[in-house]
Amino acid sequence: MEQKYNKNLSKIQTSKIRQFDGYCNQFPGHIKLTLGQPMSPTPTPIKEKAIEGIHKNITTYTPNRGTADTVEAIRKYCAQHLGVDYSADEIIVGIGTTEVLASSLRTILNDGDEVLIPAPAYPGYEPLILMNNCTPKYVDTAADGFQLTVENLKKHITPKTRCIIITDPSNPTGMALNRKNRDELAAFLATTDIYLIADEVYNRILYADDYQSFGKYPDLRKQLIVVNSFSKSHSMTGWRLGWAMTTKEFANEMAKVHQYYVTAACSVGQYGLLAILDPQTEKEIAAMTDNYRANMEYAYDFLTKLGFVCHKPQGAFYLYLSTEPFGMNGDTFASRLVEENGVALIPGNAFGEAYDNYVRLSYPVDMPVLKEALNRIKQFVEKL
Repeated sequence: MEQKYNKNLSKIQTSKIRQFDGYCNQFPGHIKLTLGQPMSPTPTPIKEKAIEGIHKNITTYTPNRGTADTVEAIRKYCAQHLGVDYSADEIIVGIGTTEVLASSLRTILNDGDEVLIPAPAYPGYEPLILMNNCTPKYVDTAADGFQLTVENLKKHITPKTRCIIITDPSNPTGMALNRKNRDELAAFLATTDIYLIADEVYNRILYADDYQSFGKYPDLRKQLIVVNSFSKSHSMTGWRLGWAMTTKEFANEMAKVHQYYVTAACSVGQYGLLAILDPQTEKEIAAMTDNYRANMEYAYDFLTKLGFVCHKPQGAFYLYLSTEPFGMNGDTFASRLVEENGVALIPGNAFGEAYDNYVRLSYPVDMPVLKEALNRIKQFVEKL
């Protein structure tokens, strides 16, 4: 008997980020600048709090939407660092941003809807849309310096447009929306019935002065889902802890999806988050961010002097580098670089088929490792 699967699975494949990262593992001694993995360990108070939770036997089911103490800790964290005020019944604790995104989209979408994605974009969005039997539509931002503008957005809206996902700051470009574009986008979207999912997972890793969360636009709140996690900001990628902030009405509907997808987030991890506002936690986060900025400044200066074309990042921890000056596309550049000089980057078309002539460099590594990688890149381009 022929095996049958969900028909939408034929439309998706394993992320090219993971594919290429796996390919690079066959080259011993290569320097990995591929994945968005923070350079430091999880802050000490969070680890100690989680260990305390284990010893206190905090190992049972929790309420589906998160424990009251964890939700309150996240609420206070968002008020303190993002300046946004959400109530406990407007917050859902989930299994990292990925699950929160999946549950949000499942709550929003019906068959045949369209979702707009400013590009280049994190490749995890498209499969979630396709599995809902919907269509992702990309909005190319390259001509505007990787900034999404209202004028560009309007060109892509159709009667089927149900939702837009905006990553701010961006993976892979490291760009953050400037205040003018963010204000105009918020004002325009508030006049529509289009949902906005604001993926703000990198909003503690910032080098721009005019950033603010979409949660600070009152007129937009009726159709806004802000998703976030501690994976990048607090080096907790393996903990799988994220959250959504939205209206009470939307949260109540989303909670149904969240419950049947995952039941609830890890009890021990949630207990660890009770130390999220500990002064020592904040001290360690500040040190991480200072290191990212130093790495960004050094790598950006080094690589642009070599001839790479790149917009200077305003957040996150990536450089999105054009390979056109070296006469090859991103696939060829990345493959040859790891094969010949032992540095692993991600081809730019992992973030959209239109971006063949780019590579993404992830720089949250120790500075000596970064300097060695950049020197190897220099040796590679000098022999081209």
